[in-house]
Formats: sequence, structure tokens, C-alpha cells
Amino acid sequence: MELKDAIFGRRTVRSFKPEAILDEVLNEILEAGTWAPSHGNNQPWEFLLAGPQTRERLLEAYRKAMEAGPLANPELPEERKQNLRKFCVNFGNAPIVLAVSYPPATTELDKYDFPLSAAAAIQNILLMAWEKNVAGLWLSFGANPAAKSIFNLPENSQIAGILVMGYPEIVPTAQTRSRVEAKLHRLP
Repeated sequence: MELKDAIFGRRTVRSFKPEAILDEVLNEILEAGTWAPSHGNNQPWEFLLAGPQTRERLLEAYRKAMEAGPLANPELPEERKQNLRKFCVNFGNAPIVLAVSYPPATTELDKYDFPLSAAAAIQNILLMAWEKNVAGLWLSFGANPAAKSIFNLPENSQIAGILVMGYPEIVPTAQTRSRVEAKLHRLP
């Protein structure tokens, strides 16, 4: 697969086959994350793979947050609520639940660089996963204090994202994207 195909072909998937991802495949996917750019090559990210107990605690916290948030929103269409409820059963049956964290900043540059570097690692992970026919979903639930506690992070460490990954059961069609002309601003 060419890089262009991975970038334009990658989809966010919410329904996975229960088939396990081999350790060799997962390690290759995570290795791609370690090649993300970071200031001074400081590589501030850590990968936290949830085992069964951590996963169950995280799922319960996620479910509660969804019930108190989006599922309680009367304006959210019922179809989206049903899809969210289905996902909340077992993270869409994804065999992998992984948090990407970063340590507390010690400088002003760290405050800026650490979350961006961790996000770049996540993008690399998702692109390499797609090349390996593994799909993923980047959850922002890592911003929830319960997630940080469940992953037992040191004080002031943060979660850049929680990834659920597996072999896709259903690959959705591409959503429309903004045209580059609408996003590009040429300055004098």
C-alpha cells in the first residue's frame, strides 16, 4: 500500500471482528508511532495496552460518560445513539484498547510539543494499522479524569488519545472533507 492510499483510504471504524491482532503486527504498528516527529527527538509518548481488568474499568467509565453526555442529548439523532450504545457494549469488539500518553511538561516548549508529538505518534499508528488491514478509532475519552486514573498515570501526565483497534467488520464510506482551497491562507 502506498502512503497516499493509507492517508486517503483510512477510515474510522466502530465495529470490529473479534479476531486477535498478533503481537508481531501490533509491535510493527506501534513501531511506526515511535517514528513520529518530536522536538529534539525527545519522543515523549508512552503506549499503554489495556489488559482485561483495565479494559473493563475503562469501558464502564466510558459507558457512564456517554450516558451522561451524548446519550442524554435529546438533539442527537436516535440512529447515532443506537450506534453509540452498540459501541459501548465492548468497544465495538475491538481486541486492542491502547492509550497514548505523555509526561508532565517541564518547560514551556514541552507544554506545546508533548501533546503534538503524541498526536503525531497516534497518526502514524493509525496509518500503519490501516496498511496492515487493522482499523482504529481515536477516542478523546482520554481527557476524562476517570481514564487517567484507570491507566494509573503519574500526576500531571496526560492521555493524548485512546485507540481501539482491530480488523474491521464494517468499513464506512468516506466522509466529505473540506477542500484545501477553503483551508489555505496565503500570506504576503
